[in-house]
Order: sequence, then C-alpha cells, then structure tokens
Amino acid sequence: MKNNTDNSDIQTENKDSEPAALSPWEQRMLERSLDSARVQALSRSGEFVHAALALLEEGGSVEFTVQDVVRRSGGSLRRFYQLFSSKDDLVLALFEELITQLVEHIPETVEAGAPPLERLEICSRTLWDFVRGQDAPPAKIVRTMVALHNQLAAARPDGLRLAWDPLRQLISGVIADGVAEGAIRADIELDDLSDLFFDVTLSAHVFALGRTGSAHARFDKLWDFCLGALRPLP
Repeated sequence: MKNNTDNSDIQTENKDSEPAALSPWEQRMLERSLDSARVQALSRSGEFVHAALALLEEGGSVEFTVQDVVRRSGGSLRRFYQLFSSKDDLVLALFEELITQLVEHIPETVEAGAPPLERLEICSRTLWDFVRGQDAPPAKIVRTMVALHNQLAAARPDGLRLAWDPLRQLISGVIADGVAEGAIRADIELDDLSDLFFDVTLSAHVFALGRTGSAHARFDKLWDFCLGALRPLP
C-alpha cells in the first residue's frame, strides 16, 4: 500500500470495524480523517507513533526529527502532516502510547475481586515498579518520560491530562468503590480525593528516579502514608 495515498483513493470502511476503545491520540487521528479513511488513518498514525517509540528506545530521547520518524515508518512527509500538526503533536501521542502501555501492565485483579484498598495498592505498586522495579524499562526511557511530562505540562497541559486519563480514571473508580464500602474516607469530594491521591503518588514516583536505596522499602513507606490519608477519620 502506498503511504501517500489520498483519502479519495481509499475504499470506504464500515465504522463498526473501529476498535471499541481508543486512546486520546487515536481519537484525534480519527476526528481529523474523512469517514471513508478512518481505519487507514488510524493505522498510519500508529505507524508514525510506533516509529517514534522505536527511535526513543534506541536513542533515549526525543531529539529525533520528523524526517527520522518518516523514514523509520516508511511513510511520507505529506501523510505525516495530514495526521499530525507538528512534532509536538507526535510527542504527545507518543507519551499517551507509553501511558497506555503502562496501564496495560496493571494486573486484572485491579478491576474486581480484591478489596478496594488492595486494588489501589496494586495500581500504585505497578507504577512504582515501572519506575524502580527489576523489570522497569531502561532508566533513560523513564527519565525521558519524566522530561516529556514536564515539557507537556508547560506546553500542552490539557493534552497531558488526557494522556493520564486511563490511569486516573482507573484510580478514581477504585476509590469510588472504597468510599461506597466505607473503606475510604467520604468527607472529601471523590474527584478531589482521586486527584490528590494521583498527584501525590505520581510525584513520589517521579522523585524516586533520583533516589538511592531499597525500592521496595521506599514504596512501603509511601503506601503507609497513603493509607493514613485514605482511611476514614476516627
């Protein structure tokens, strides 16, 4: 298939063939595309994102150029700018893809079965292990994610919040279950409590990158602190 094929040359696809759940960057790609090219647009945008991910893994930074991404993907510059407004737009999509992969590593037990506080600990420990665990990505990749986070916080705050939404919504749902069961305090609005928990744990994980010492010991202290803040008041 030619990478510079016009939308008018693409056969119409049934909308029912779209994936049931799409990440924010995938939604943006579909919204920019004509209905007759929705599936192809998603596939091609994914090729650029995964090419950028490969370059990130190789170089440990996002100092690659758009031309580098286009060459790696086998696509065309014209097609790239039909799907992404700029390199910054691609970087946001790349960050969203990394967060999506992180969420996919959270065990299925978080969804149901275990008590809410136990499920919340699993969420937090999965994020911690992603940063400091034995199976964590190379340190340069994690540090680049932190740099991307800070860059997007300044340049694309709304996009950054959307990128974190899969994890934020998962945490909010578990906290809501805990409030309903009486295991988590109800004197703070659910959205506020979820945001506070998310911000505290995320900040702790980011700062953990530069720390030395036992990763497990530091997580245990963090979790003890979170438990004290989450449990109902006496």
